[in-house]
Amino acid sequence: MEDALAGTTPFFTLDAILPRTGAVEKALLNDTWPELISNDDDLLIRLASQGIADASKRENIPWDDANLFFLSCIELNRQNLPAPLEAGISKERFGRFPYGDGSPLTYLKTWVRSSGRHQKEWESMEELLESLATRLLNTSLQSGVGRMESHGWLSNTEVTTLRKSIVSRCWNPSSDEPLDGGAHDAAKHLVALLRSAEKRDSGVLLRAHI
Repeated sequence: MEDALAGTTPFFTLDAILPRTGAVEKALLNDTWPELISNDDDLLIRLASQGIADASKRENIPWDDANLFFLSCIELNRQNLPAPLEAGISKERFGRFPYGDGSPLTYLKTWVRSSGRHQKEWESMEELLESLATRLLNTSLQSGVGRMESHGWLSNTEVTTLRKSIVSRCWNPSSDEPLDGGAHDAAKHLVALLRSAEKRDSGVLLRAHI
């Protein structure tokens, strides 16, 4: 069954993103792009390197919102390519979880319950899992050409808060979870990627590769 599922669900990744992500999201959703770009020389230089001669106005940029958001916020390496998070086997195991829509975040949101301890951490975990899984859904930043499909993101401080919440044991697997040990596996792989982002002081963006 898992092999069949693996062939039909998206592959999910967490990408490292820059501190400007919140500002870019706000500018694109609230039509305040000129204000953003006038205060971010680094973004102006990045877009110029991608062939945008004049990024001062949104209408001068031919890309859809989803691709502009991604290209503005993704961390790049010295070759100007996306700099992936490294987390060993957890990267692949996170990528296509063997249940439901293939996302370990969906599994965690569905099949974990509060342990009754560390209530503050439990509330943070619930809120941040939801933000990472759905923050961009049903906005212009969700889908773009080239199969761009972004689901949600967290800032660098939110990455640390979520990682600490997960390892605090504020939660337990539901007694009727469908995969034996599934919640613990999903949490383990997510934590590995969050630790990788923490080492780089990066936020994270959840994308689905269809």
